[in-house]
Order: sequence, then structure tokens, then C-alpha cells
Amino acid sequence: MTKKELRKQMKQLKEAMLPDVKEVEADIVFYTIARMPVWKQAQHILCYWSLPDELPTHDMVNRWLKAGKSIYLPRVKGDNLEIVPYHGAESLDDNNKFHIGEPVGDAVDPSCLELIIVPAVALDAQRNRLGRGKGFYDRLLSTTHCPTIGVSCDFQLVNEVPVEEHDRPLDCVVTSDAVIADDEKKALFT
Repeated sequence: MTKKELRKQMKQLKEAMLPDVKEVEADIVFYTIARMPVWKQAQHILCYWSLPDELPTHDMVNRWLKAGKSIYLPRVKGDNLEIVPYHGAESLDDNNKFHIGEPVGDAVDPSCLELIIVPAVALDAQRNRLGRGKGFYDRLLSTTHCPTIGVSCDFQLVNEVPVEEHDRPLDCVVTSDAVIADDEKKALFT
């Protein structure tokens, strides 16, 4: 299956998913992450402000912020993602090309990050990720060295995600039914 075909298939499945089911899956995924050693040790965490077809993060991001974590969200600048501190929903602006809630303020150096949580269109057991096709996260992840976790609904975990040379596998994949970690880094996630 090509990336384009897989994106189309996932779009249809996501459209059929009930919002309550998606909320339950998100709660399980983010509860699982919050119990991981890597999350407990990390102070500076990059997450994402979810779009309607992604695992919802709005409540979780605010809970983690209240728990004392420094939360960062991505902001699109040209072909790249900037990393910007998140200070609450009132500090977001959706007046941008993609109409995505993005944080306002000064960008920080991604080297401060200790954990990156990445949304996915599809994931596989080899920890490969299919994104939306713009390469934003691929470019960001190629410049960082902290642990990465891809998150999705269970049905988005597929047998094989098509990969290209620039695609970088994640360190861990989490769905409501699965935690798949790189063997060499397993202690961070279990």
C-alpha cells in the first residue's frame, strides 16, 4: 500500500470513529505515557495541540502543565516546526495557514526537549510513522536526540507503514492496546 492509499484508508476509519471512543483511547494512551519512566524524568515535553481527527490532547496538555511539566507545542514556520512554550489555551492562535492552534511567543532551541510526543496518521510495530505528508516532524526529529513516542488509536497501528530514506523510526509507539518500544531503550518506556 502506498502512503497516499494508507492516508485515505485511515481518513475513512477516523471519520467513522465515535468521539467518545476516541476520548477513551486518548485517556488510556496518555495515562500509559504518564506512568513511563521517561515521562516521570522529563521536565520539558513537546506535545501537539490536536486536530479533530487526532487523539485529543487539549485536556491532557493542560493537566500536564498543572502537574508542573514544561509543555511545548509546535508552530509551523515555512517548512519547519518551531518549538514554543505552552502557557494555556488562551496563548494559542489559529490564524495561520493550517488553522491549527499554535502557541504565540518566542521559539526555543529544540535541544531543551527531553521527550517528544508525536501524532500519527498510521504507525507500525517497527515504530515507523506515517504523517500528513508535509515532513514537518521528520525534519524536526532529524535534529533532536531525545526520546520520541508516536501515539494513535488502535486501528491506526498497521502491519507496515511505507518508509522512505528520510523517515526516522520513533523510539516508542503507544495505542490503547499496545506499547512497542525500541529494544535498546525499553527501560525508558516500561
